[in-house]
Amino acid sequence: MTSSEVYHCEKYLKRNKRELVQAGKYLIDTAALLSLFHLDCWNCRRVHRETCCEGGQPYAVESRQILILEKEFPAISAHLTDRQKTEKWLDQGVWDRTPGTIRMEHGNCMFYQERDGRYGCAIHAYAEQMEQDVLPLKPFSCQLYPLDLIQTDLGILLTAVTKETSSFSRWGTDYLEQFYCASLDRRKVATHLDAHLFAVDGYRPAYEWNLPLFRYLLGDEAKRIESILQEKIEQSATTIG
Repeated sequence: MTSSEVYHCEKYLKRNKRELVQAGKYLIDTAALLSLFHLDCWNCRRVHRETCCEGGQPYAVESRQILILEKEFPAISAHLTDRQKTEKWLDQGVWDRTPGTIRMEHGNCMFYQERDGRYGCAIHAYAEQMEQDVLPLKPFSCQLYPLDLIQTDLGILLTAVTKETSSFSRWGTDYLEQFYCASLDRRKVATHLDAHLFAVDGYRPAYEWNLPLFRYLLGDEAKRIESILQEKIEQSATTIG
């Protein structure tokens, strides 16, 4: 982080220490993890000019994923609806010049594809269709949002992007200001959108969108932290009621 980001992060931790829970090497930001999001990714292109999956490629995948993705690549390719593209993929392979660096097509990650009139990740679509765990397949950098991991003096802060964390989060303010997935308030006033697109009743706590990754990171502590988060949700509902 930059010196400015470190400063804002330290101020945030002091200001919100009552919402922080230690879980091994992780510092759990319960307030941020309960912030509401709706990752209606397959419909993102229908309501935004450009999605977060466009205009670049993921960070290189972890070494453990290289062999896994190479093994599944033929099957992922076979699930494309364009047979010519399937053949092209199988001919050119998944990697750019270096194993682990995913190839690009037309300025985007090669896995950003259209399917049935909607755009999204071909890896994720394949995992869902085959009822496989997406965690080992999909690049870590593509799975993290809206969560964030930030190294601090107190441990690794497991948080989510909010107005309060955006000053030091890798996600910055773009999602909050430009995408409906991160702002229920913006979605509520977007009356020009069809109700089923980023539906208001589809917003859920940030951590619920990343449960496999959340549980993978926290290991044996995951159940305890989920219980704490669920208790806070119930307390909030009781207060509102």
